[in-house]
This record gives sequence, structure tokens and C-alpha cells, in this order.
Amino acid sequence: MVKTINLYEKSGSNPGFYKLGNKEVVGYSLVDGGMNLVFQSILMFLMFYYTDVYGLTAVEVSVMFLVSRVWDMIWDPAMGIITERLNPKRGKYKSYLLYGAIPFGIAGALTYTVPNFGHTGKLIWAYFTYNLLMTLYTFIINPYVSCTTVMTADPMERTRLNSIRMMVAQSGGVVVAVFIPVLSQFFGGDNVAKGYQMTVILLSIITTSILIYSYTTLHERIRVKSHLDPVSFKGWIEQITHNQPGVVLFFLFMGVYAFSSIQSASGIYYMNYNVNRKDLVALFSILNVLPSVIAVPFVPMMFRRIKKKNTVALGLLLGAIGSAVLYIIPVSQIAAMMIFKSVASFGYGILMGSIWSIIPDSVEYAEYNTGNRYAAVVYTLITLGLKASLAIGGFVPTFILAKVGYVANVHQTPEALNGILIMTSILPAVVCVVTLIIFMIFYNLTEERVAEIMAELDIRHKNDKENSRVELVEEISAQSTTL
Repeated sequence: MVKTINLYEKSGSNPGFYKLGNKEVVGYSLVDGGMNLVFQSILMFLMFYYTDVYGLTAVEVSVMFLVSRVWDMIWDPAMGIITERLNPKRGKYKSYLLYGAIPFGIAGALTYTVPNFGHTGKLIWAYFTYNLLMTLYTFIINPYVSCTTVMTADPMERTRLNSIRMMVAQSGGVVVAVFIPVLSQFFGGDNVAKGYQMTVILLSIITTSILIYSYTTLHERIRVKSHLDPVSFKGWIEQITHNQPGVVLFFLFMGVYAFSSIQSASGIYYMNYNVNRKDLVALFSILNVLPSVIAVPFVPMMFRRIKKKNTVALGLLLGAIGSAVLYIIPVSQIAAMMIFKSVASFGYGILMGSIWSIIPDSVEYAEYNTGNRYAAVVYTLITLGLKASLAIGGFVPTFILAKVGYVANVHQTPEALNGILIMTSILPAVVCVVTLIIFMIFYNLTEERVAEIMAELDIRHKNDKENSRVELVEEISAQSTTL
């Protein structure tokens, strides 16, 4: 029996309101799960790998993370402009999954490879491979996240899509937390460098396979014609300066991901040296992400009951409380330590389910304000915020380690232990609190306001269809899938 799947089943009466099939939702979500297999390995283990395995000093790693963000300030906006100016035959946004899959996997493996060079050569190799990986990450992730704006215009479908996506993404983090410590020991034994390399090679192969598969499941139902009116750097500036919610989201993403990268990177130092329990590194890493997976499915319900803004605030509060309490818990109280680590992770899960669902609202706002719809350009703010968080999460902890006299693989001084404790508890808590203050004061794009904006945009599109930046794809039958 032949069954035809209607890819254009309506979810509402408004133009572009489409219902997303389960296969497509899963396929889209798997992208972030796959990317996180490599990206979370960076957040959780790369700083420790560079200092304790690769052989770089804390100062060298700190400077490298900071310098690398300078390139991001150039590349990320450029990628947003490139994405909107081009219109690849394999899909305006989804094609980058296919083009970037293999290079990204190779770059991930190279980043965790220790070359047979002198110290200077190894430092150059670290700069090259790390920046190559981050460049390819932007090449894939910027168009990928923009894809939600052409899959459906229904806010509830977008929320469902992003909630499931982030649950899968955080599951990728769980896989990393479990398998990197275990598999690196299995593959390498006493050769820790080889263990890390072989483990990340395996994760990179899985990531590449997922990206290629997911590309085949996605459907761009709403056609964007930004390539017919190419955006310039001046247009990029206009989109950014006329989008206050987008700017606030930049700071929100910077804060949330800085919180995540700091607590992820510091955990292995804390368990190795402060708690002196190397056997609990894997458990501590798992609790850094597993509760976040549990939290994400609750986000749509929270959106309905307390709205988006308050949901974000709740996530930041839990992140701050769970982190700060670690400062006063004695290292002998393992159970309490794990509980509050889980509280912080649960808050992070709420944030992951929330912030990615809010971004499309800022795309609508930018079009409402400027008359132009450049989703990838708006998303540039988000990826810049994410990259800025890596600067904070990479530079500040390594700077602290350098200041307190941390030396790899030796018994640490009281000053070094206190620095690691502050890096694990107070620092991520302060980041959450500062982010909360900025978001609550300056973010004012409510659900009601978004509905008004979308209604106004609908009227504009109907009255001036000729100048509309979006039209429905005409060849519907060509994109139908037959089982």
C-alpha cells in the first residue's frame, strides 16, 4: 500500500503555518545531537586536554581562546551575509549540513590529535585545528538554526521543534560525559593522548553520518528570496542596530553558554584536585548534562503557564543557585555536591529549551522594523553570542588557573585549590545573575507583541506580495515523500 505524506499539512489558518512531521522533527533535532558530540567534548574536556594532556600552559590556552574570538567577529557576520546572498540548489539553509559534514568531522579529530612537533609547533597546531573546527561549526550551525524560519511560521510548532531539538542536543552531551572518560581509557590505557584521539575520531564519524542523514529529512517549505536582493555589510549593520530583542538575545546567549562552558570545563579540575576523586569525574560530568535533558520537555508547559521571559528567568536562577551552593559544600559531602550540580544542570536545560525557541521572534521583529527578512543575518548575533561565551568560558578559567599558580598533574597549593573552587561555583553563578539582570530589564518582546508583529507582516505580504521576501514553494509535489 502506498501512502503519500502531506508535507504541507496546515497547522493554522495563517500563511506559512505548517505542521511538522515526526521524522522531520527528529531529523532536525539529531543535527544538534550530532554536533554536540564534538562541541560538548570541547566544552567539557578541551581545556583540561590542552593543559594536562597536550602540554600547553594555562596562559597559552587562555590567550589562544581569546585570540580565536577575534576571527569569529569577522567570520560569523560574513557567514550570515554569505548564507543570505547565496541560494544553493540543495537548499538555501539545509545544504550546509551536507557540505560541512565531512570537513567538520575531520577537524574534530585533528583537534584532539597531538602532533610530533616541538612545543611551538604544537601551539601552532592547536591554533590551526581549534580555529578550523570553530569556523566549520559556524559554517554549519548558522544556516541550520535559520532553517526553522522556512520550515514553518507557526510559533507553537517552532517551540515544539526547538524543545525536542534541545533535548536531543543535551543527550549528545550525556554521551560525551559518559563515553569520553570511559572510551579514552579503553582506547588509550596509559596513553591518554591516544585515548582522547581515538574517542573523538569515533564521535566525529558518528557526527558526520548524522549530518548527512538529517539533511535528507528537512524540507524548506517557505522560500526566502534574499539572494535576489543581496544583503551587504551595511545591511547587516541595519539588521543588527534595528533589532533590540536580537541584541538582548546576544547577551543572553553569551551568558547562558558562558555559564555552561565554565562549569563544564571546571568540573574535571574540581573532581581531580579539590575532591580528589578521579573515579567520579564521569558521574560529575553526566550530572552536568543529564538533568538538563530531563528539564527540556517541561519548557512548552512553562511557556504556556508563566510565559517565555519568566521561564528564562527561572532557568538562570536555578543555574545560579545550584552553582553558588557548591562553594560552601564540603568536598566530603558527595551526595549534596551531586544534588546541587543537578539543580544547576536542570536550570541549564530550561534555558536550552527556551532560548532557541525565542530566536525566531527576533527574526520577525527585524523584518517588521526594516522591511527585509535576513534570518541568517539575525542569527549571526546568536552565534556571535555563543562564540563570545567561549571566550569567557575559555579565557577566564584558564586566566584564574594561571593567577593561582596551577601546575598540571601535581598536588595543588591551597591557593590553586581555592581558585578551582571559585571557578567551579562562584564564577558561573555570577554569570547567571548578571545575565538575568540584563535580560529582565531590556527584553520586552512578549508573546502578545510577537502576535501583533506577525499579523502586521501578514497584512504587508498580502498588500504588497510583489515585494514580499517570502513566498510559498510552487513545486509542492516535487518535495512530497512516498512511503
